[in-house]
Amino acid sequence: MKLDATEHRLKNGMAITIRSLESEDASLAVAYMRTMYASSPFLARETEEWNITIEEEAAWLQKAEADDKRLLLGAFSDGQLVGLCDFSPVSTMKRMVHRSQCGLSVAPDFQHKGIGQLLIYTLLERAKQAGYEQMELEVVSSNSKAVNLYNKFKFTKCGTIERGMKYKDGAYADLDIMMCRLT
Repeated sequence: MKLDATEHRLKNGMAITIRSLESEDASLAVAYMRTMYASSPFLARETEEWNITIEEEAAWLQKAEADDKRLLLGAFSDGQLVGLCDFSPVSTMKRMVHRSQCGLSVAPDFQHKGIGQLLIYTLLERAKQAGYEQMELEVVSSNSKAVNLYNKFKFTKCGTIERGMKYKDGAYADLDIMMCRLT
């Protein structure tokens, strides 16, 4: 699915462009995710697990754009990729095609400026247009800023996976399962 570029002005005056990522954005996406995995304890991968090549990412982005049930959005500031979000089907089985899953991240220097809100709002609107009835996600339970953001958009906690993530040092983090009804 493709979303054409839309321009937004944040409260602090910063200009943000939200649009679908395209295959030409592959190098930006690979670098962004490498930075995010290195800087955030709330994402599922360790830094060394992110070994996607630019060519692989370009092919994946092209495939995502052609899929009318999947959307990958980027937030750009002055040509820099500063946030990503996506949705995709939970399953293609007939009894589950009404459900979508999503992910969201914002670069550390751009957090707490309204970019996450802008991305999740856009994502939810497009998921409704794609025919989904609900959006689901998993979030590290201690990531209170993300949980608060999702609560603002009427996501509700429907369960917890205790010790859902295990870090290199042996520590664990619980994962909250959250869901938002779209209809």
